[in-house]
Amino acid sequence: MNDLRVSDRDREAVMARLGAAAGEGRLTFAEFDHRSGQAYAAKTYRELEALVADLPSTERDLPSAERDHRSPVIDYTGLALALLALAGGVVWMPLFPHLEFAALTGAVGVVFGLFGMRASAHALCRAVAVLGLVGGSVGVALQVAWIAFYALMYAKDSIL
Repeated sequence: MNDLRVSDRDREAVMARLGAAAGEGRLTFAEFDHRSGQAYAAKTYRELEALVADLPSTERDLPSAERDHRSPVIDYTGLALALLALAGGVVWMPLFPHLEFAALTGAVGVVFGLFGMRASAHALCRAVAVLGLVGGSVGVALQVAWIAFYALMYAKDSIL
């Protein structure tokens, strides 16, 4: 398996481990910079494994004193996307009567909602992303209905 080619996801996982090690003070900035360049250039698992061989791989590899004082790692990417989805999915509501094209903010809620649901496995992040997705979907649906209503009214007036 060591000579199999790696994917971008594998490289990103090693980058996350290197970033965590640098944040803990296990790597200097120069070491992190050097290893990061090698990680992005790596073609096989063997090359990636060599970059993190001297780093603890899991929580159980850490000394017990250090393990007890570690704070939990929070993935803010999923939370940020979920909050953007909620903002995009809800911002159209008070602005709907004043915007010519309110579906744009609804579409933002839909897109960020989908990305937010994929980015985080945390239940709260996923729930917020779903709220943004639903709010954005309602915004887009109302805009389409609004446009259809005016198109029918225009067609009715032009026929008569």
